[in-house]
Amino acid sequence: MAISLRNLSVDYSLSQGTAHALRGVSLDIQKGELLGLVGESGSGKSTVAFALMGLLANNAKVTSGTATIDGKSFDLTKRNATAALRGRGMAMIFQDPMLSLNPVFTIGTQLCEVLRRRAPNGDRKTRVAMAEDALDKVKLSNPRRRMNQYPHELSGGMRQRVVIAMALLSEPALLIADEPTTALDVTVEAQIMREIISLRDRIGCAVLLITHSLGLVTEYCDKLSVLYAGERLESGTVREVQRQPGHPYTRMLFDCEVPIDRERHADASENRFTVISGDLPDPRRRPPGCIFNGRCDVSFDECATINPDDYPVGNDAGHSARCLRLRAS
Repeated sequence: MAISLRNLSVDYSLSQGTAHALRGVSLDIQKGELLGLVGESGSGKSTVAFALMGLLANNAKVTSGTATIDGKSFDLTKRNATAALRGRGMAMIFQDPMLSLNPVFTIGTQLCEVLRRRAPNGDRKTRVAMAEDALDKVKLSNPRRRMNQYPHELSGGMRQRVVIAMALLSEPALLIADEPTTALDVTVEAQIMREIISLRDRIGCAVLLITHSLGLVTEYCDKLSVLYAGERLESGTVREVQRQPGHPYTRMLFDCEVPIDRERHADASENRFTVISGDLPDPRRRPPGCIFNGRCDVSFDECATINPDDYPVGNDAGHSARCLRLRAS
């Protein structure tokens, strides 16, 4: 197992009270596997990533949680517990690559710093050659020229390729991609996803893809986990979850996806899209019962009082969901 995350809970201290951003989230990712973490905005997806990387805001506190990464265990309640792994055992691709790249240093300087951190005794000439080779492997044109450029001189897609090259050089056991294609057009999105897959295949790392797009997950991921209001409601292989969603929220997320071949009216005002009515619950005051009860279209009386456990879905031992309707199946 490349990574095993257990019982992660995170609180944020706000002027209006304590927001419980995550509650008891657990994930497993095998080496060479790509897990998609999905859910609407505010569900806690990025908080999972920042907790793993030790990059939570100062007003955040991990109240429980352990991670086993590449055979080593870490108590995430201790601040900077995984700091030594950043750029070595773990790497992260952010939504905005400028968060990963320092605007005052050249691309070459930043790539070589990754190598210097990994192998302090290496010589500069070797580091430069390896950095250029990494840029070439992520299909960035004219790598030698890019080495002398600054981040602002590159497009968004090119900057993401640079960040992927940095991950390639660090050879992490876990690569976290937090909405890596959000700011890119669909053509560049496909290119970036292919480079992430290529990186995984090249170094055999586990990949945690954080996204709101089920389309990306169904096309590229092996497994998926569904977060809602800080709780994991369903997990399993992409194939099984897509074939038989175990939780109403998962089904409704799939219903909200718009197929590219869907018939559209010439009059745009006539087009209709599926939405999930209602809003996320207040993270400061978790409602009793099932966390999704207030927005569920198939809830019944017990859903308002009983917080469900994980129940198996169908005959797949690796597919489970937190829904009371699964108790008798």
